[in-house]
Amino acid sequence: MNWKKSAFYYIVQVMRNAKDREAVKLYRAYYAAWKKSFKKGRNSVSDALPWINLPALDYLNTVLKPDFKVFEYGGGGSTLFFCSKVAQVVTVEDHREWFATLTQTISERGYQHWTGHFVPAEIANPDAALGPENPAAFRSGAKGLENLRFENYAKSIHAYPEAYFDLVLVDGRARPSCIQECMPHVKPGGFLVVDNTERLYYLAAFAQLLARDFEKVQEALAPVLYTPDFTQTSIFRKKSI
Repeated sequence: MNWKKSAFYYIVQVMRNAKDREAVKLYRAYYAAWKKSFKKGRNSVSDALPWINLPALDYLNTVLKPDFKVFEYGGGGSTLFFCSKVAQVVTVEDHREWFATLTQTISERGYQHWTGHFVPAEIANPDAALGPENPAAFRSGAKGLENLRFENYAKSIHAYPEAYFDLVLVDGRARPSCIQECMPHVKPGGFLVVDNTERLYYLAAFAQLLARDFEKVQEALAPVLYTPDFTQTSIFRKKSI
């Protein structure tokens, strides 16, 4: 048995991350769902759930409305989840084989309100000084992608008007660059969801802009299904003009 999928490892994370008794109660409430998610055959796609932490998932289930328009950087279980709940879903993917699999899955489920964009990376200048923490770099911090740029991927949202989407999920490549490009396309009152913000560089460049134009409505380092380690998902709501 993988000890990272054990109750002991879960308790270790609770002790490490809980800031108060309320957090401990929250973590306890999520243990059963976390444990069951490791059963054979279960994953984000099979369950049609976004791969974000459980408090963030709970929050989305309370705010999504049938008339919402959603854009997501990176598709999978989240695509199926959104397609079951909202009026329009747009996904950008950079991986050809996964995009083909996702397209087939969507077709088999009969969803007609999904639009997928396959946008591969471009070759980057290997001597470029800008790192993935800089939104102007359009680069990913993932191993093996050091010589690639994701400018066309990040800017794919420009095919849609500003203030068009009710929710944008940033859960793919070059996330600081995607955050930069998508912000104008979130409508007032709409939501910006950024996954894995325990990686502090994702949001580092946007502290002032987020404080000015958005309010943080959900953020926690918490359990996530199918994954032993707790992760952080941040949800922001755009202020009305």
